[in-house]
Amino acid sequence: MMLGIIKDFALTTLVIILNHWIYGIEDTIAYEFIVNFIAKNRTFFIASGLVGSIVLLFSSAMFENLGLYKITYGLSKILIRVNQFLITFLAILNIVFYAALGNNLMRNNGYQLLFALALVLGASCWALRIIDFNHPTRNTILPVSVLTLISVILVEFGPYFNF
Repeated sequence: MMLGIIKDFALTTLVIILNHWIYGIEDTIAYEFIVNFIAKNRTFFIASGLVGSIVLLFSSAMFENLGLYKITYGLSKILIRVNQFLITFLAILNIVFYAALGNNLMRNNGYQLLFALALVLGASCWALRIIDFNHPTRNTILPVSVLTLISVILVEFGPYFNF
């Protein structure tokens, strides 16, 4: 699972390099765009995270009992990878915007988006545990959780330690 985090980190770095140096988008413009996008869609993110998690868990339990577990197995695997990437992307952007601008992305509605993403990631892992009790949930959740925690600690407590 560490290879997934490395791929996510590389893809995030590529996106940042393309936006900043190739396309010439300034950090302040990118920051304002992301903050406004999260603010405009925060109700959608929270609602889809809650409803999606509940529907995924119920459908996974229902399909497992009916023998149609491959449907939710594939969906859960896709949701895990997408949410791992988005959480990694959000954590790295938090660090980059703090280093470049001194702004905390998480305080500007980033925590709400992180909550919705973590909720869907947790529900996807739980759905896979319903279907396959050998699924390595810890290996799926731990790397992105540690990366996010490091991001939050660096940005939230960085000014106290002059980072």
